[in-house]
Amino acid sequence: METPVYIFTGLLESGKTTLIQEVIKEEDFLEPGNTVLIQCEDGEENFSKELCSAFSISIIKISDWQEMNESFWQCIEKEYAPAQILIEYNGMWEMEQILSGNIPQDWYTGGIYSTVNAETAEIYMTNMRKNFMEPLRNSNLIIINRCDESTDKLMLRRAIKLLNPQAQIAFEGKDGKMLENETGSLPFDYSKECVVIEDMDYGLWYIDAVEYPEHYMGKEVCFTGRYCASADPAADYFIPGRHVMTCCEDDIQFLGFICYFDGEQKNRFKHGQWVNVKVHFEYGVHEMYGGEQGPILWLLEISAAKRPAQELVTLS
Repeated sequence: METPVYIFTGLLESGKTTLIQEVIKEEDFLEPGNTVLIQCEDGEENFSKELCSAFSISIIKISDWQEMNESFWQCIEKEYAPAQILIEYNGMWEMEQILSGNIPQDWYTGGIYSTVNAETAEIYMTNMRKNFMEPLRNSNLIIINRCDESTDKLMLRRAIKLLNPQAQIAFEGKDGKMLENETGSLPFDYSKECVVIEDMDYGLWYIDAVEYPEHYMGKEVCFTGRYCASADPAADYFIPGRHVMTCCEDDIQFLGFICYFDGEQKNRFKHGQWVNVKVHFEYGVHEMYGGEQGPILWLLEISAAKRPAQELVTLS
């Protein structure tokens, strides 16, 4: 029988233990049977004996990610026959170390959930940006807790969405109640039939186009980007986009959407060349997005462009 592995990650004192306690008590979250909880650090909260007894939870503490090797998981499977595994993961460890694939074949990742303490988030982003963003990279759900009126929710949302566009982001107040997401104002007007994106606003537009494609459906969009050509010389598409620093100088990604053109526009530009484009924006299922839905562009106009003064897009 398949066994789900749920990973809870985030920096120290970000609220991981509290989140685990909450989901354990949720009806139908845990399958009947034994639950093994792997604790990778000592937090500010503890799991009570009463909670562990009520939900058949066995706690195993480790201090080094290298302990979670193949034999470690095999021993857990043999000794506990768990119905599910919960991992309170050390936010300072790289996620690849837990996602390296050394768990038993019939186990699978049921979900990755991250917590962020809003009171310290901006300080970490300024001084420890890579460490702060690392736990959020693969998360399905990110809960930003302890928010108040001073929390820049829009800034946090944009920064995280550049790193992990598919993540769901939820904000929680200091009273533990969920807050409404804020989209905020954008530095471009998407109410117009032709939306013009300035150079340094590309990252914000990319995020908004992924989250709210309805803003651009059927409209024209103009922006400057690099011409990313297909390796297939017969292809009838290219990808116009920009390099975006998602969390630090060591983590720069090229972000763009597939763009189709007609035969007359073929081979006019070289791979990597800067271009100005005007495109028609549509949305649909495409293999580029893993068979999921995403923006699909149709080229209307293209011309050579000058290299922007700032080639790298950030959110600052």
